[in-house]
Amino acid sequence: MPEICLPYGSTEVFLNIKAENLAEVIEPSLQKIDDRALYEKLNSIDVEQGSVVLLSDVTSATLKALNSFIDLQTEKGRQEAIKIAVKKSHLKSVKRALEGKSVDLTTIGEPTEDAGIADGFQVKIPRVFSEHKRIIISEVSFDPLFGFGGGPVSFIKAVDPRLVAEAFKRRLDNNPNPGLDTNANWFASRVAEEAGEFTSIEVLNSRGEICHVFLGNMIDAHSGASKKLYESARKDLKQPASAIFVGLGDPSKSLALSSSIKYLWNVTSSLEKKGSVIFLAECSEGLGSQSLKHYATGRLNLNELVKRGEYAEGLEDLIYLQNALQIYNIFLVSTLPNYYSGTKLGFRVAKKASDALDHVLRHHGRKVKLYVVTDVSNILLTLSQ
Repeated sequence: MPEICLPYGSTEVFLNIKAENLAEVIEPSLQKIDDRALYEKLNSIDVEQGSVVLLSDVTSATLKALNSFIDLQTEKGRQEAIKIAVKKSHLKSVKRALEGKSVDLTTIGEPTEDAGIADGFQVKIPRVFSEHKRIIISEVSFDPLFGFGGGPVSFIKAVDPRLVAEAFKRRLDNNPNPGLDTNANWFASRVAEEAGEFTSIEVLNSRGEICHVFLGNMIDAHSGASKKLYESARKDLKQPASAIFVGLGDPSKSLALSSSIKYLWNVTSSLEKKGSVIFLAECSEGLGSQSLKHYATGRLNLNELVKRGEYAEGLEDLIYLQNALQIYNIFLVSTLPNYYSGTKLGFRVAKKASDALDHVLRHHGRKVKLYVVTDVSNILLTLSQ
């Protein structure tokens, strides 16, 4: 009986799956970039007095990129030339990650400065970006609304929620579309064009380590990063899967349900109808997004919000979840209270991975074949045409 490890927060759980029940263990093929190569990449970026660095995504990999960038500027005696700007909600965690470093850390602030018109929509950016040489650090990822996260998408999420709401309105349907070109992504790119020149540092992350770094303007760097992620992550299945176990390789992505669930949609389209997916996400910081919190506590009427054409943070994942629960059996192994994850959100709740495995074997039969995806953030399951 093969023993398989799956990440669960900062620890691992072991799955005892009989060989006759194991279809395949699917793991990312990405390898960590060595420190010298990272240094050479970052060293190619010119820093001037008054430079501002927007840390738009806060993950293990982007924090490593930021720390390395600061160390490099410190070696050159330029650390006082840069200011680090982050969302208010990320300030404490970034300050903790940069402990011991002499840096000017600030919040992004409100979008007050006109930057142009993106496809008929007025773009405003925070004042902190209006008079400085600008650098953005982001992480390319799969995103169910935009197709890909990172670059322009991370930018609009960081600077103005109105831009995300506008992108949401431009979706064509209520289905998740990770790895695809979407109207929402096109709009984010138009915003990036209007926002002006940013030097982009976009990283590809696997298990919390930096695997690739893409430099350039925001749109070109994001295009190269998205192409690399898609090519390395896509995995074709010959027929729909009956059951899939999934984990997340980077603990920073499983801190909250909202940061975890967007990767669940990387595998659901490869499931057969009434198939089962068992999702391991620790969620030690709770539900996360405004939509999940309000829905789970009875303060959000999903149908009414959609009818009115309004948007709240994380609304897309709530819509995808409600639709998916009608088609698939979705098990969640987490630290969330059963009342929220099961009663309110509709997941099938399992306290242990082994409990979920037992249920799947009972439901699908003892001859069922299971796929195991060790890091669902870097795998995109598709069906062969």
